[in-house]
Amino acid sequence: MAQPLDRDRLLQAFELLGAHLAERSLFVELAVYGGSALMLQFAWRRSTEDVDAVVRDGYDEMALTPSVDHVAGQMGLERDWLNNAVGMFTPLDEGDALFDVAGSYPTEGIPGLRTVLAKPHYLLAMKLQALSNLDRGDRDLTDARALAGHLGIDNEDALQRLYVSIYAEDPPEEARDRFRAVLTARTP
Repeated sequence: MAQPLDRDRLLQAFELLGAHLAERSLFVELAVYGGSALMLQFAWRRSTEDVDAVVRDGYDEMALTPSVDHVAGQMGLERDWLNNAVGMFTPLDEGDALFDVAGSYPTEGIPGLRTVLAKPHYLLAMKLQALSNLDRGDRDLTDARALAGHLGIDNEDALQRLYVSIYAEDPPEEARDRFRAVLTARTP
């Protein structure tokens, strides 16, 4: 198994990905979620196993694969270091207001990649959704606690309202049952 990505390795991967796309005369915009988005926004998240990302509407998802494979070979990463499995946690209608533009890569020269990061409130709603899957370990709970603290959310009703504001439906019962745990023993 490849070593986790820390902030520097993640940015190096984005640089290489953007450069390879630009060499191929391509441009792709990626929405970045999960641990990668957290790591690029908060010092408390130190690493991630992979990059949860979705190619934004209007860009060619299939064009990305050869460049992702190229970066994997260059950096010794798994072939799925960048994957769209996060799509199961995204609502059907993702407005631009849920994201902040993060960067264009390579940072020097003609870019082939632009990244947008899910905003903290959106990431928290996604982490709340993920709580319904109990076999994902404690990372989602730990992240949800830190995000709730950052956003100043201190009660279950506020978590419920946040979830509904993103997904336009009530959270699954399995997730809602864990909301109290999000509000206890917050980190950092």
